[in-house]
Amino acid sequence: MKKQFLLLIISVFTLSLNAQVFTEYFEDAPTNGLLEDYNNWYVSFKSSEQGGVSPQIVEEFLFYTDYAGSDKGKAVLLDSLIGQESATQRISTKVIDFGEGDTLRPVVGESMYAAFLVQILPNSKNSYRDFFTWEGSTGSSFTRGRIFAKVTGSDLQFAVSKNSSSDGVYVESDIYEGGVGSIFLLVLEYSSIDGDGNDVISLYVNPDPTKPAAEQTTILVSQDEQSDYSETTEIKINLRQRGVGANIGNIRVGRIWEDVLMEEVEEEVVDTTSVRSINTNNVLITSEYKTIVTDQPGVVEVYEFTGRRVLKSNTSGRLETSLKSGLFIVRFTDAENRISTRKININ
Repeated sequence: MKKQFLLLIISVFTLSLNAQVFTEYFEDAPTNGLLEDYNNWYVSFKSSEQGGVSPQIVEEFLFYTDYAGSDKGKAVLLDSLIGQESATQRISTKVIDFGEGDTLRPVVGESMYAAFLVQILPNSKNSYRDFFTWEGSTGSSFTRGRIFAKVTGSDLQFAVSKNSSSDGVYVESDIYEGGVGSIFLLVLEYSSIDGDGNDVISLYVNPDPTKPAAEQTTILVSQDEQSDYSETTEIKINLRQRGVGANIGNIRVGRIWEDVLMEEVEEEVVDTTSVRSINTNNVLITSEYKTIVTDQPGVVEVYEFTGRRVLKSNTSGRLETSLKSGLFIVRFTDAENRISTRKININ
């Protein structure tokens, strides 16, 4: 009897033990549960930001090549119907705590970084709305660093400001044609500068996690004259339901770019010698250029022949990818948890 198994081996890489990084992957959160019932997330204390309902935890795989937080846990679904009008906006907040009460606070001359993966959904309001911010207040609202999204059909733009949402104050990205539904890596940097009203906010869009911040190319920088965070401010992050529909997850926050973006993590690898082009479950697995095609919905995992997993995603039967050209191993899991594998060629 011919057998078709994919043998998974866990290869443990060295971790940066001294890295001070906060992570929120929602790994043990109940699927479809409320964000504000999980891990000390809470609704804003400001009454005007308590409308609508809490975002939900969803089982969504978010992946970005070489990002240390990629492909971990679950995601938060922001509902585009919440916050279409100001009376229903909902702001959910989390204190950045590195453990044992060591909270993130600004330091003059240094930066802090919040990295996360986001998939903006097509039902979002078609004007700029902020969906992720730094937060300094506990009893009201004191945001300094706001990320906006704007959907036009299938096209997408991001913008950033220190606080104001006035046209001309926030800094816009180029238009990402067909960007709605794609997964983006965003990094929000707050740089504390000596003096008053001069701290700088930067947004990195799809940076290369293998390169330092100074070598990144797509950076939006905002320097509008809003008051700064003081060194006593206990920093938090906000997920904001203000008319933007999105899946957000894989959050990492810290002071050092390399620790937040490039920390080595445990990684699954495969023994490629065990893979044959035999499909015992008779599931169609093929490719059309960079699209992976299956004849049923399920979960697709893609491995290089070095054994490194480069992609994991739900699929409805056609999964668009940005994989480089070459041979890959696809591991497909159907709705009954049956596994099929096949070698495919991506052009």
